[in-house]
Amino acid sequence: MIYSGLRLLLGVSSSIAAYRALDVASTVIKGGGEVRAVLTPNATNIVGPAAFDAITEKRTVVSLWNSESSGDMDHLAATKWANVFCIAPASANTLARLAVGLADDALSTFAIAWPKPLVVAPAMNPTMFQHSTVQQHVRTLAERGHTIVGPAHGKTACGDVGVGRLADVEDILIAIVDHLRATRDIPALAGRHIVITSGPTREFADPVRCLTNPSTGRMGVALARQAAAAGAQVTLVLGPSDVAVPEGLANVERVVTAEDMRDAVLKHLPTADAAIFAAAVSDWKPAERVEQKAKKESGPEEMTMRLVRTPDVALEASKHRKQGQIFIGFAAESHDIEDNARGKMHRKSFDIIVANPINEPGAGFASDTNRATIITPESKRELPVMSKDQLAAEILKELSGRLG
Repeated sequence: MIYSGLRLLLGVSSSIAAYRALDVASTVIKGGGEVRAVLTPNATNIVGPAAFDAITEKRTVVSLWNSESSGDMDHLAATKWANVFCIAPASANTLARLAVGLADDALSTFAIAWPKPLVVAPAMNPTMFQHSTVQQHVRTLAERGHTIVGPAHGKTACGDVGVGRLADVEDILIAIVDHLRATRDIPALAGRHIVITSGPTREFADPVRCLTNPSTGRMGVALARQAAAAGAQVTLVLGPSDVAVPEGLANVERVVTAEDMRDAVLKHLPTADAAIFAAAVSDWKPAERVEQKAKKESGPEEMTMRLVRTPDVALEASKHRKQGQIFIGFAAESHDIEDNARGKMHRKSFDIIVANPINEPGAGFASDTNRATIITPESKRELPVMSKDQLAAEILKELSGRLG
């Protein structure tokens, strides 16, 4: 059955679309899954807990103070039981709570206690959804790795037309299944130490001008988030990036230059079981760096800058590699993708390389999604466009197989 093995924690907030959460619960139950619902107090004014009790055959949670047994803390019991947490619908108020990190009702407390990315399906009046604050909250949640489903365009309950309707139940269910596949625990990573590089580097010519690239660090942060959720001890070596680092990720080293990144990797490599080189490291740097800002007004019309190579972080790490360590690299390519990736894998002694087409829609730098081919010496596996968290989970499954 399609939902066999799914244990869905279904959050419902006070949107008029709350009744459609019953369809989500019913479909999962009929497909062989299990559901437990948690409602905000205001949601009960739209759909009563008894309706969810009847469909799920589990007590619906509305308050943290109505546990089934003495000493049972619902924010721990429910989140440990579930393997996917979906909030549908998510009102503007709930989006704000999630983005800020409030925990003042059962639903928001469950979200704080949940260690993995959420599936969030917003629903509200179109004008409300377009408000700059709501849009910022949605962006914040997406940057943290949560999957945002919808909202859809259409006529809302108040009669307005625009983007604000709850996404189709089918789309929400697809996201739930994808999340289940992407966030399954990977037992071979429990207790393993994984070093992950992420983001760009910056090589300065003067105090304000530098050579860099468009990398945001989202892919490496997604890898760190998924590895931590699978029980790994993660060291994230992160170049200049505005991407939100997962809460609870204890060991994050912020670096700027390629030399900084190399030094941080070599420091942590001796205790690592694996290293994943997801950073986009600048290949060259200015041969000289001046201490004062060069003024445009007094400068020449043309300028020639001499560049020198930066350290190759992965190549230098390979010289200090211990027996049994697994190295994974990335190849962001614009042409001859597989050939170039295999060449890079050979030169840098990677066990696995992830090849990205940087000039395709939905892939490459500064995108919420990615498309990749995972290549090993023995095989290759082409993946469709997917979220970076989903791709991270696929990469970690490959790593798990090597470590296991």
